[in-house]
Order: sequence, then structure tokens, then C-alpha cells
Amino acid sequence: MTRPRELFVPARIIHVETYDPGEMRKVTLALPETYEVDGRPLPIRDCMHPGSAFLAKPFGVRTRKYRRRMYTRSNCADENPRVLETIINDTHKEKADTSPWWQTDDLVQRCRTGGSIDVCVSYDETRSELVVYQNSRTVDPTTLVLEEDHEWCSMRIVAVALSTGITPFLAYVRYMQSRAFGGTAEGHFSLIVSVKTPRQLMEHQALLDLSREFPQHFSYHPVLTREWPENWAHGKGRIVQVLTDDGRDTRVNLAPLVELEPNLSQCHVRFCGNAPAKDQLVLGLEQAQLVPLSFRSETW
Repeated sequence: MTRPRELFVPARIIHVETYDPGEMRKVTLALPETYEVDGRPLPIRDCMHPGSAFLAKPFGVRTRKYRRRMYTRSNCADENPRVLETIINDTHKEKADTSPWWQTDDLVQRCRTGGSIDVCVSYDETRSELVVYQNSRTVDPTTLVLEEDHEWCSMRIVAVALSTGITPFLAYVRYMQSRAFGGTAEGHFSLIVSVKTPRQLMEHQALLDLSREFPQHFSYHPVLTREWPENWAHGKGRIVQVLTDDGRDTRVNLAPLVELEPNLSQCHVRFCGNAPAKDQLVLGLEQAQLVPLSFRSETW
């Protein structure tokens, strides 16, 4: 059996939106309808599953080289085929290379002048098409690939997103919305998003509007941890609070999270954020003897 060949195709940078200058941006890339391989144009098919990531080659500010990096998609193939949207933050790590580049003026200038970023596609010589590469199709505890339609439409899912961890769940929401959240099915998707400041809220108004349009199927809980306006009517402070006893015992207070979603033991919990926060959430669930129907996460 012939193994699909890996190719990188230039994807035009068509939009850059800055949420928090120097910290967080949404970037939209557009792949062409066809790409020439071995002298013949082949169509590019986009069948990425919500919750998966594509492979691209952004520039590295430290190494001065183009690097292979995975980026979780925040829109869905059904909504905009071959238009790949992602949200990227600066990690501020000492050896960070590509993450700070996404926040630079260089990216904005490339967008203005029709610049591109190479995105990976798979080419199988036995077929007459190219397929946008995705990192996983497997539904397991270490991925956030959305379940099949006949499953998620009847599930009660609680998604906890820290900062840019909202990215895979935005793809969920857009995919579910395109299917009217399963119609008359009893499923419900609750999105809890925790960020530091109001300017870091991503797609905030659109999510509020969607929760009002589909209240029986979707709820949105934005939480601010460092600053908020006087008229802020949503969550404040950390939703998972860590308490220590002179450094000996660690207790995790999940009361703020439970206040938002009281029936965690009857829900499928999904998490996307940093690894220490995920460990704290898991410990808090254990200490509170709350066992969700399932738990899946992706961390950085």
C-alpha cells in the first residue's frame, strides 16, 4: 500500500485580528482550490474534524528558520472549506521561536501584501486529490476531536477553556451550530472560558448571541481573573482554586466551577489549557468525589 506523500502548499494570510497586542491573535489562512503536483492540478479537499490541528511552517524569530508547528483550528471545514482559522498566543518561554513571531508587525505586513504560510496536505498517488492534513482523527482521553454526530448531539458536554484553550471549542460550536445543535436532541454544550482581562475574550459577543439563540442547547460562561469592568455580569476570579496547608497538603476548591455547572457528574468534561491547571482540575474532581461521565483534555 502506497503511503500518502506530505506536501506543503502556500496558504494566503487573509486576516489578522489582534485581541491583546503582543499577546494574542487570531489568524486566518486560505488554501487554493487546486495545487499543481507533478505537472497536473489537483483539488484540495478539506475534511478536518472539529477539535483537530493542522500543520504549518511559520517563521522562527530566534532561529531565523521556518519551523513545523501544529495549530488547532478554531473554525470548521463545513463552514469554510480550505479557510483555516487559529488563535495563537505568545508563550513568553525563553526558547520560544515561532510563538512571538505571530504577534509581530511582520505578520500584519505579509497579510497586507498577500503573503502566505505553508500548510501541509497529504497526497496519495492512487487518488486524484490533496487532503488537508490533520493531527488526529481518534477520540481518546488525550485528544479533543469531537465525537461523531450521532453521539455528541445527545451528550451533555462541559468544556473548560483557559485562554487560547478556547480554540478547539470554537470549532465545536461552529460545527454544532451548522447542525442546529442536533435539532430536537437532548444534548447540551456548555463553554466555560477563563481569561485574565476583557480584551482577551475571544468571539465574546458572538458566543453571547449564540447562547441566547440556542439556550436549550448551548450556554456560555466567560470568567475574568485579573480585571473586569464595573458592570461585568459574569464570572470573576479563578474557577479552580488551589489551597495549601503550609505547603504540605493541597486542596482544590471547585466551588466556582460547580456554581457554573452544578451537575458535573452527569456531564462529559473537556479541558484545554496548561498542564498544571489540568492536574489541579483532576485532583479537585477526585477530592470532591465528582466523577464525570468522561474526561478528555489537551494541554501545553
